[in-house]
Amino acid sequence: MEAVLRDAWDAFHPGHPAPLGWLTHTVARLHDHFHTHQLVRPAAAAFPTVDGQFAALRRRVWQTLRDAAADGVDPDVADHILQTLDLPTLARRWQVRLTLPVTIEVTATSRDEALEAAEEAIDAALTSTGHDTYLDWHHATRDDATAGAVDTTTDTPADLRSAIAVPEPGHGVSAS
Repeated sequence: MEAVLRDAWDAFHPGHPAPLGWLTHTVARLHDHFHTHQLVRPAAAAFPTVDGQFAALRRRVWQTLRDAAADGVDPDVADHILQTLDLPTLARRWQVRLTLPVTIEVTATSRDEALEAAEEAIDAALTSTGHDTYLDWHHATRDDATAGAVDTTTDTPADLRSAIAVPEPGHGVSAS
């Protein structure tokens, strides 16, 4: 290092001697700088293997196509290229419309009320699961609602209850 610095001084200042202590001070400062910044040793910076280079290239191609699809390139085209290169396809958000035959038993007084009660039961079940589900009941096909037996366990409707207690059939009233 001293020889290089001496040659550099002579090249820029021909015929002038270097100042006293300049060479020693400059070499010490360079050594301090190199030890502080820990230069990469040639053995530690070994060239990646062919497999490592191939893996890095595949990762870079995938990332580039993902970024391009996010910036406006047709995602189907990006996926086709990725499939051709035997790389994983891009994760995409999907909106799925399913038509499922679901049978729910509800208690209601009319067909429309039964269908609405069933829709409310499904809404309640799906909204409590914590995922993004939107039910479009306006475009749903109301296929069928079949009336069954009368539910005798339900309370009397509030608008039919009166302040006067009327005995229920079979309780204190005789039919004559």
